Amino acid sequence: MSSLKLQILAVFSALALFLSIPTTIFAQSPESFGLPVQKTLPGSSGYVFKRLKEKTVGLFKFSKEARSSYRQTLLEKRVSEFVSLVENKNQLQIANASQRIAYEAGMLAENSYNRTREEKDKVINLFEKYKPILERMRDNFPANSPFWLLSQQDIDTLNILSSKLKND
Repeated sequence: MSSLKLQILAVFSALALFLSIPTTIFAQSPESFGLPVQKTLPGSSGYVFKRLKEKTVGLFKFSKEARSSYRQTLLEKRVSEFVSLVENKNQLQIANASQRIAYEAGMLAENSYNRTREEKDKVINLFEKYKPILERMRDNFPANSPFWLLSQQDIDTLNILSSKLKND
């Protein structure tokens, strides 16, 4: 009888211990969000060359349509890099990656002002597509922690830019 009581106590103790463990949200890979995988990430030796190449290619985008399309591609790359950094828990590079997202989103929005409503809506839809991804990445960090706040700032930036594009 006492053996049965010990077994029941052990089961309930294990269950209580299991239920007391906080749930952890794990980052997902860029592919799971439909983003291209970036082979060269911030902090790697080749990243400087990657960025130099991107900036050089950008100089040769002469039409507004070509610049806008290229900016969309760069924003997608920055979001993909951010997802990979969160997935890899590379906290040294997350702040810079977050700033790059905000920069690329701002440049894309700036390039979209004085454009047709259809083109602005395309950019707004792109921002709407990336917000849930950034929210999922934000939720990998404790609320109000520095990395949580960085992710939230990117979400807020996309919201502000979307609002400006809607009202322009």
